[in-house]
Amino acid sequence: MNDEIINILKDCFFLTGAGFSKPAGCLLSSEMLKDLEQRSNDESQNSIFSKSERKAIKFILSCLDYQARFRSLESNGKYIYYPNIEEFAQLLRRIKNRENLLPYPVTGNWSDKILIIEQEYNNEKNNNPEEDIYTSIENKIKKNCYTEWLKYNNNFQYLDPLKKLLENNNNIIINIFTLNNDIVLEDYFSDENSVYSGFVSNKWVGFDRTNVNNNPYNASRINYFKLHGSIDWLRLSDGTIMKLKNFEDLLDDIDIKPLLIFGHGTKIYTIDPFFSLLEQFKRALKEKRFFIVIGYSFFDPHINNLVFNELSINQEKLMIIINPKMMDNLNDEDFVVNEYSLKILKKEKKLKLVEYLSNIQDNPIYTELPDFNIKKISSDSFEYISCNTEDFMGKIEKILMFINDISKRKKQKSEMF
Repeated sequence: MNDEIINILKDCFFLTGAGFSKPAGCLLSSEMLKDLEQRSNDESQNSIFSKSERKAIKFILSCLDYQARFRSLESNGKYIYYPNIEEFAQLLRRIKNRENLLPYPVTGNWSDKILIIEQEYNNEKNNNPEEDIYTSIENKIKKNCYTEWLKYNNNFQYLDPLKKLLENNNNIIINIFTLNNDIVLEDYFSDENSVYSGFVSNKWVGFDRTNVNNNPYNASRINYFKLHGSIDWLRLSDGTIMKLKNFEDLLDDIDIKPLLIFGHGTKIYTIDPFFSLLEQFKRALKEKRFFIVIGYSFFDPHINNLVFNELSINQEKLMIIINPKMMDNLNDEDFVVNEYSLKILKKEKKLKLVEYLSNIQDNPIYTELPDFNIKKISSDSFEYISCNTEDFMGKIEKILMFINDISKRKKQKSEMF
């Protein structure tokens, strides 16, 4: 790898979504929701959900189906929307809190059904429940379902090019921000101690705010920022944040387990470690020129706002989207294969993706205050490469060369004026 490409890599950070861990066997968000639907139909004694909880889950699922169908029709056939687990979590919380933002049909004739299900749950608990039905469902999803959804199959070979990249370039430290809660990357690099996620001796100490790459705790090659927490994180009653695969030894002292974000929107970001991690993300957006986004479908407007804002105020910055298929209305003829054998979205077709992202940002299902979201980004601020995570890993050097070419063209264009 020549010095030019190494410099490009040093000026990049990576943002990963569920698609990044898909090759290892972890479920995508839509697949998680499908599994939850199957669990709602499980009437056996082994079911983790009670009868009333299964009714509540089915009710919420039916609302999500309604919303997805309605949004698809509203787009006049441009897009086909499918519900996912994040939408389920958000609607679950909104019903629990009786928020005014509940979409129809929750606020319509079905609202009485909510009260009936809640009363059935109270009857199951002899009118003395330790927690309300919605908290109970959420806790069971986080403690039981997530463990199953994020199981991996040890198919780690797709990460081998990343290891080779680090081995061949000893002076490079890679920053990876992720919205995932799995532990695939940490376990893949477990023998080399290559990944630092803010923990020392399994206790959260965070990242050095002055210079994350010179953190005195951190001699690793990958800084791994888990913006939404992890299935192996927990918070003790005294506020200490720990990373443990086995929680049983601390049962009396645990306040929250696992410590992860499940559809809580912006409010959770005021709490550490999430606040500190988001600060590191904002810093990286300002310091780096290239944002490589892998397997993320952009359904988190709070993250999108930070990215889109930085792209809008600094025209030198570039986002590279790595995703096999983000939209149903993008076809093979919308792409071109370039000199690096990369399948790139044609310039004249980028407005399709701009409009799609704008539609997400304007949707009240994904965010509490859509009016304040950044709705538009320039089609010049991103490139979309259609490939899955395995292909990306195998072509990472070619992608960096492609970014280098774009960077040169941007520089030449700016010098003209």
